[in-house]
Amino acid sequence: MTLLFRLSNMLVLPFWVLMILLPRWRWTGRIMRSPCVSAAPALLYAALVLPRLGAIWPAIARPTLPGVAALLGSPEGTTIAWVHFLAFDLFVGRWIYLDSQERQLSPLLTAPVLFLTFMLGPLGFLIYLVIRAVLSSREADKSGAQISAASVKRKEPSIDGTQLGLRTPDPGRTIVQRAWRTNWPLTMLGVAMILVFLAALAGVLLDHRVITGAPAWLKPAKFAVSVSVYCFTFVWLLGFVESHPRLARFAANVTVVSFIVEMTVILTQAARGTTSHFNVTTPLNTFLWLTMGAFIVIVWTMNLFLAILLLFERIPNRPFAWSLRLGLLVSLIGMGSGFLMVRPTHEQLVTMAASHVPGIVGAHSVGVADGGPGLPVVGWSTAGGDLRVAHFFGIHAMQILPLVGWFVAKRRNAFARFKEAHRLALIFTVGFAYLALVLLLVWQALRGQSLIHPAVQTLAAAVALLALTGFSTWVIAAHAKRIDTDSTNSCSEPFI
Repeated sequence: MTLLFRLSNMLVLPFWVLMILLPRWRWTGRIMRSPCVSAAPALLYAALVLPRLGAIWPAIARPTLPGVAALLGSPEGTTIAWVHFLAFDLFVGRWIYLDSQERQLSPLLTAPVLFLTFMLGPLGFLIYLVIRAVLSSREADKSGAQISAASVKRKEPSIDGTQLGLRTPDPGRTIVQRAWRTNWPLTMLGVAMILVFLAALAGVLLDHRVITGAPAWLKPAKFAVSVSVYCFTFVWLLGFVESHPRLARFAANVTVVSFIVEMTVILTQAARGTTSHFNVTTPLNTFLWLTMGAFIVIVWTMNLFLAILLLFERIPNRPFAWSLRLGLLVSLIGMGSGFLMVRPTHEQLVTMAASHVPGIVGAHSVGVADGGPGLPVVGWSTAGGDLRVAHFFGIHAMQILPLVGWFVAKRRNAFARFKEAHRLALIFTVGFAYLALVLLLVWQALRGQSLIHPAVQTLAAAVALLALTGFSTWVIAAHAKRIDTDSTNSCSEPFI
């Protein structure tokens, strides 16, 4: 039975390799068009089931949880169920492949979806159904209206924020539709991650397993939210890149593939009941962790790539433009702080020095073991340092700093009468203060201090940072007010 279990994988693996790695090869299309692709695992399934039908039928005719568990608990039952999965997953994957070829979808999108279908069946199928629904909506929009080829000129950002939105603003379209027009793979992934979050949330409620001191599906839920927010932010920032659209599209599509691989690993490990990060307990866990780590580096690289594109992009409103750039640059540093987590801890180094291989290499926490007491939901350690704090605040600079830039760029607020130089100085002040905050949080974590239990030196540095930022802001505002007053007085002098 063990041999049959292993051989069953070889009945379907070649077809998955063709669909995922060689989707445009002419022989791939010819082979996958045949409905007999799933015949081999189906025949093996029949050969295994029919001789045992008398024992299997009562368990499936009136299914109960103990009865099905007993059926699957034997080597024969497990092999039969596995072949069942292989046959139907291949059938669904073949349909996805043929449908995507008919719709002329990019392999950069379909390959990760097919891989997800191969690994987690219904989840990949669900994501592809969402893709088809959005595609159908897009085709209906195209047939119902003519798309203008004239480019929309940029204007000074105003309170309605139209020109702070996505490329080709259109009041008749929803935010999701405008995001889709800017980059549909990122938009699709953002929407798909919302569905993954809901599924993971259900897992938190229904699955009571615990991994590293937290519910097994809490990490996938948090990462799904984070990836969704990142995707929509990334696609929003793409709306400001007009001079190099192909390079921007490349960065976006590579980011999509990288996130799909990362989330696949996280979901797989959660389903297996083990941790995804720093896990080197088995060759499989090591491979998954190293694969995820490699694609995280690619995400960081694409973030840097987008920052460089925006650095050379001509955006009329300079304060707002620099809020975008500084947000991305600070987020790079925040994401980079995550690389500190992969370093072996002191205990792990001691284990290595003793010629032993630790099961975990790296940690979120400093000075204490992962999985100890922590803040609700986020899990940040309350007993020691935690590098996730700086990582979190650093990444979200790409949303917070542009929000500050948008507020400063509004026409109807206290900054409306400021000169551009003063508004630019405010943006740089806030940007460098935010960067200093992220570095302060890294420094605090590396010294083994919890976020809610800072040392005197940490508090002193925080107070100094707050005072320096406040003083700089006051100087800029006072100078802007004086310039405005002098200008008003000179205009109000009587003509002689």
